[in-house]
Amino acid sequence: MQSYPKISIVTATLNQASFIEETILSIIDQQYPNLEYIIIDGGSNDGTIDIIKKYEHRLAYWISEKDRGLYDALNKGFQKATGEIMSWLNSDDILHRKALSTIASVFMDFPIIEWLSGVPSQVDEMGRSIWVGVETPWNKYRYLNLDYKYIQQEGIFWRRSLWEKSGGYLSTQYTLASDLELWSRFFNYAHLYSLPGLVGCFRLRSGNQKSLEGGDKYHEEAISILKKMPITAEEARIRKIKSSLSYRLLKSLNFQRLFYLLGYQKVEQIVDKTPSKLYFDRTSQHFVLGDQ
Repeated sequence: MQSYPKISIVTATLNQASFIEETILSIIDQQYPNLEYIIIDGGSNDGTIDIIKKYEHRLAYWISEKDRGLYDALNKGFQKATGEIMSWLNSDDILHRKALSTIASVFMDFPIIEWLSGVPSQVDEMGRSIWVGVETPWNKYRYLNLDYKYIQQEGIFWRRSLWEKSGGYLSTQYTLASDLELWSRFFNYAHLYSLPGLVGCFRLRSGNQKSLEGGDKYHEEAISILKKMPITAEEARIRKIKSSLSYRLLKSLNFQRLFYLLGYQKVEQIVDKTPSKLYFDRTSQHFVLGDQ
């Protein structure tokens, strides 16, 4: 077990008896040998607690008590967490098979990686796979340009060192977008690396789902957060260039020579080098850093 980094996962829940068992099983059935799984319940009365008790021998910690919402509950869980690698999974979402093994191997093989994203995916209320997205090259410049849609929280894992550098908390100031607020702090310290495989999965429900029904509120919070992001003088200069009419016109018309003569190519190189991808090498059966 000592050769595997400890992975801490927190689930916050309130009255999710319909889905939480599948969430729990998607984590503990990974058979990952150094897992610390924590559940924080907000005082459920629908049978959720009975389900948690069914698996409490597989949990590092759990509690049921009134809280001040999702992000307050998650903060309680992370205060108990001791793992080197951290994440949270909401009480209706799931992890894909062997996801933790994949995450652990990447973090062990690449010390440079401080946080990591899988390909986004969705299941429906019955657990059927209904959508798989594409690997996205995220970077801080996209956030600075208010392009935030979307880093899927279910597939994000990070090192404890990054969590601590970034303050070690989830903001309770926001109702829906505290994940994005955390990512905006992460971007101040590290690039987000993208993995070309499935890690976590969002459950799309027919109703009573704040993350979808509150889309306008999420957008309002997101823009407010991104406008407050700390920015260096160099980042401000690059953002100004990328938002200029001449840049956008030459980019859209593909006038490469003028693009180069005006120095815009250098800006592109600065921006493009920030996203970093991994690909799976079938000969070595390991992930490799860089474009295939």
